[in-house]
Amino acid sequence: MARYQEDQRETLRLIAGSLDQLLPVGSVARAIWAGVQQLDFGVYDALHDNDAVGRPAINPRSLTAVWTLALLRGVTSSVRLATLCGQDIEFRWLLGDVTVEKTALCDFRKFYQSELASLSAQVLGALGQHDLLPGKDMGMDGTIVRAASSRHSSKSRRRLEKRQQHLRAVIEEKLSQMDGDWESEEVKALERRRQRVADALAEMDARGITEQTGRLTVTEPDASVKQQKDHSFAPGYNVQVVTDLDSGVIVHAEVVDAGNDCGQLQPQLEHAQAALEELAGNEERKIESITADSAYHDTRQLDHLEGQRVTCYVPEDRNTHRQAPGVSPAYQADRFTYNEKTDTMKCPLGQDLNWRKLNKNKTAAVYQARARVCQACPAQSQCCPTSNSGRCASRPLPIYKETLDKVAGRLETEEGQHKKHARWVTCEGIYARFSDLLHWSRCRMWNRAGAEMELLWRQFTHNLMLWLGVWKPLVAKAKA
Repeated sequence: MARYQEDQRETLRLIAGSLDQLLPVGSVARAIWAGVQQLDFGVYDALHDNDAVGRPAINPRSLTAVWTLALLRGVTSSVRLATLCGQDIEFRWLLGDVTVEKTALCDFRKFYQSELASLSAQVLGALGQHDLLPGKDMGMDGTIVRAASSRHSSKSRRRLEKRQQHLRAVIEEKLSQMDGDWESEEVKALERRRQRVADALAEMDARGITEQTGRLTVTEPDASVKQQKDHSFAPGYNVQVVTDLDSGVIVHAEVVDAGNDCGQLQPQLEHAQAALEELAGNEERKIESITADSAYHDTRQLDHLEGQRVTCYVPEDRNTHRQAPGVSPAYQADRFTYNEKTDTMKCPLGQDLNWRKLNKNKTAAVYQARARVCQACPAQSQCCPTSNSGRCASRPLPIYKETLDKVAGRLETEEGQHKKHARWVTCEGIYARFSDLLHWSRCRMWNRAGAEMELLWRQFTHNLMLWLGVWKPLVAKAKA
């Protein structure tokens, strides 16, 4: 019969050595601590006034390092992290074997936004001092991060009003059965539910949501319903990130209210320029180029940036010239010609389209044919089959046409193709790290302030890992 060695799982052992001796030399906790030790925590120290009296506070350097390691481990719960701080050797070493409560961990992650922003700026400064932040060529991209609220928490005004009326009727019925006893627990519970609905309607009024179809996320009003990566719809936040294409460093990150990326090119680039100018010794650093996808294409912003000598690599949005369903290729917008003398456009069959108005952004002139002419035209079923009025066509204003042609031609060059590829590798790679390595597919903290803190923590962690050399930069290979 086979014999095996007996297990020693229940045997008590006394292990000699300190936490520092037991922690492996190559542990990532040592690298994080080495980086944190080089940062100035004076803004945190100023918050405490317990030098003479009061209990000693937990070192903010230790808490910062603990949360950084927690994000890398995928630990986003303060309860789970508090347990690990009493058991895991790496967390115990970072804390110096100091006992920490879950509330202290939660508060440190949730609050102190300005203090954490100062640490993030220090990391950017350190990257610049070590020539790891050229700060000349930027890439921009946005993504939707799901909010902490459930997808079912988004309610329409019509539904909330019906719910309020229903609860009022139920409360009145209960009171009639109980002889007006407002102290009943059942009535109190119904009243609390009615008050929550009333608060949601009041929030709608404050935000200007007056239509019956208007919606509000009841449990998280700051989060609006957005399309997620899996094409479903749920409350979420629009996250914008500006990245240095030569180093993969996040220069600026922000949570914005917009539902898409349109109109974010110039504001986000200006914020990134301001962040570079705030770095010590980098006042003369100026962004030379910006690369983004077609969702950021904005004629007026491109013209402004080109006027500031910022080279733009932004393709035209394909939806700009998208025609209504049923339009034949022979009658697409590019088949209409412009007559400068008469300031009219001519359709493929020779009918004139007169100037009507400027478009919403005042970057193009809109021309329209007479309705009776189009209705009598034999090609109406191919040109404007779903329109009851005359066919419309737009033409970029001359002051912007030169800029648009310059940007479009630049994208076809070898340098333009390389910039587009570099933006894809760098920006998409950062969001992949956010999702897979820093475990941020859904917010754990509530409201926009919570989403901003979660983004700031991940920006700080990402740049810190690049500075320490733990992560390699996500950059495209240079041209041969």
